[in-house]
Amino acid sequence: MDTSMTPEHLLSQVNHFWGMLDDMAENNPQSYQKFMQRHLEEGKEFMAPPEPHWCLQTKILEPDERLFFINICGWRRVPAPESDGHPVPLVAGELVDMTDGAVISIAYSPEILKKADEDPVEKDQLIRLAMKYIEQQLRVLLCHSYRITPFKLKGAAQQMRNSLELKGKKPRKTKGKNEEVPDRSLLEQLRNIALKEEKPKPSIERMTESKTKPKVGLIEVISSTELHEDPPGPPQCDLPPPPQYDLEVIRDKSGKTQKLVLTAQLQGVRSVSSCDLNVSKDDLLLEVPGTYRLCLDLPALVNEDTVTAKYNKANSSLTVSMCVL
Repeated sequence: MDTSMTPEHLLSQVNHFWGMLDDMAENNPQSYQKFMQRHLEEGKEFMAPPEPHWCLQTKILEPDERLFFINICGWRRVPAPESDGHPVPLVAGELVDMTDGAVISIAYSPEILKKADEDPVEKDQLIRLAMKYIEQQLRVLLCHSYRITPFKLKGAAQQMRNSLELKGKKPRKTKGKNEEVPDRSLLEQLRNIALKEEKPKPSIERMTESKTKPKVGLIEVISSTELHEDPPGPPQCDLPPPPQYDLEVIRDKSGKTQKLVLTAQLQGVRSVSSCDLNVSKDDLLLEVPGTYRLCLDLPALVNEDTVTAKYNKANSSLTVSMCVL
């Protein structure tokens, strides 16, 4: 059904539809019951509230450093991307301050979360998309290292649902299109007419995944000028400069990446206790408060459990070894 038609035209179609249902109920009661049951189940599923899926713990670095939790939820009202090449829709709730930090809820389609559960790379990309969206919309700088908590939800379930359901903005339109996000069944469209003045649809954003490919070579030495990028966040953030460093990408004879080795020169740092190192699957954050800050997107996914770090006092260098997955 064309969602661009006017409410009056749609209601005319609905009247015709109800006439067809009356005929079906009279002439074929069994088919009528199956039809109604199927659409009632679709409507019930669509109207189900968002459900917690993962909870992430990281930190807000700027403007004020504090713990930060991200509830990743599944919600039927969020459509799946049309294809792998299309942007990923999401719905974001409001930032909520808590005694031990802050929390925000992000909702994806349950279909895309199911795929992510089966693919660690897909899962990490969805998490990175959520973090990128939060940085862009809230004008904050996040630590890109994170951990998935043993609990699925931070805060109360009703608070999470209210935050997502009552965002209260009209869906943004896709660039180059005038129609809103299409509904998935007739019952959804009928309900949207009935509730048009009562509760606006949630704001659905679309985030594009970015994928990078490692360069080919047996042992590749990458200097800081080649890899360093300014971390995302508010342009007014005055962050410490990065230290001088080298990143070695070590490969076997077949060209397969085996290991990443970072060597950072930390002049003026007398103790490793002054360093804060966080390594996730695809990025690294090294901080010496007030002195150095290095944030890198790694050229290959690494095993976080095998990361080792050694500090050489003689030349004030830190060596971080990371085995590739």
